[in-house]
Amino acid sequence: MGIEDSIRALEQQIYVACSEGDYDTVQMLEHQLDSLRSKASHPFDDDPYAPEGKIFPDDDWF
Repeated sequence: MGIEDSIRALEQQIYVACSEGDYDTVQMLEHQLDSLRSKASHPFDDDPYAPEGKIFPDDDWF
């Protein structure tokens, strides 16, 4: 299951929880949804081997 599928599943769970009036669950699921959306827009931020935007001091290479 990819990030897009997980986002759709969370959106569906939010809809169900909201219709049931379970606002604590809605808040928790929205937090998870925000986290997934940020990962979807920046997929390589957590990748330690991704060179984009990483700054390594010269002494770390020795």
